[in-house]
Amino acid sequence: TASLFDGDEVEKAVNKTYQIHRKYIVNPIKSGMVIVDQHRAHQRVLYEQFLTNMTVHHASSQQLLFPLELYFSSEEMVLLKELQSSLENTGFVFDAFNSDSVQISGLPIGMPESEVSIVLEELISNLQNEIPESSFSQSDSIAKSMAKSMAVKTGTYLTVKEQENLVNSLFACKDPNVSPFQKPTFITLTVEDLDKRFAL
Repeated sequence: TASLFDGDEVEKAVNKTYQIHRKYIVNPIKSGMVIVDQHRAHQRVLYEQFLTNMTVHHASSQQLLFPLELYFSSEEMVLLKELQSSLENTGFVFDAFNSDSVQISGLPIGMPESEVSIVLEELISNLQNEIPESSFSQSDSIAKSMAKSMAVKTGTYLTVKEQENLVNSLFACKDPNVSPFQKPTFITLTVEDLDKRFAL
């Protein structure tokens, strides 16, 4: 039994994060544990990142080897043209706007090429269906929509390093408690909470 409860091993294990059901990240803290919803937490991190980039007009882009050509209806093209500068501030690089298509040569860091059309289509749809009063600004709407589309999905396996990065990034946010859609991103379970459960 001595090896089961080796002091050093227990100490090392305490600092580790764990992923449960590829949905929640459990992080031990002094008073108990924090349980983070990975999808909502990542939404919050991305949302604040996009808003900051749009405010300071500076975002890093990942350049594509071959430009992407995406096709849209004339109505959607008008909206995209209107959003161009805001999208460029999130990391998009547009080469050309044609009557029914757009050429993209750079993407926001972390956006997979395979998801570009989905992200833009969801953004257009969200903005077309949005009640104008529901959002503070166009930038806010773009940041929310892109964060929702790009956030790590429930069911995605994360390495320990990715889990730790997500938890650290969340708690570095201005408002880590809720997602951009005002849903809680984490809950805290104290040792007292657990004691009460075991006292039954």
